[in-house]
Amino acid sequence: MAEWTTQRFPQFEAAIRRLAEDHRGIEGEPLHLAISYGPDRDQEDVFLLEVIGGPFVQGINSERELFETAFTSTPGFPMGMDQKLHLVLTTPEEFQTALREQWPSALEIVEAIRRGDYSKLQADEIVEKILAKIDQCEGAARG
Repeated sequence: MAEWTTQRFPQFEAAIRRLAEDHRGIEGEPLHLAISYGPDRDQEDVFLLEVIGGPFVQGINSERELFETAFTSTPGFPMGMDQKLHLVLTTPEEFQTALREQWPSALEIVEAIRRGDYSKLQADEIVEKILAKIDQCEGAARG
């Protein structure tokens, strides 16, 4: 579904791809997976999931939510006044736990992928394992 970002946010496609590419270049924090996706909330906002590795890893979040931060417009990522960029960051291990335990933030991503509301921007060799976890989670998410 590489075209989802282009169709949903054509004005942001280049900025989203540039951001993922910039993050891919961070030394010591490999970017394993980057997905732009559309959850059922905040429809005017841009969501970017990044699964990264490296020394920042602090373990599994005890609150059972993936880390999410939101940004307003910047010169490098200009958006409308009511828009935000939501950056969701996790590690491969935490993401797998979130899928297995059906954390709400992980299920939101699963649902967006199931609907085809996503674009894969970056993926490395471990992405197949993560995507397989999403496939396993889909049945649970559908109930």
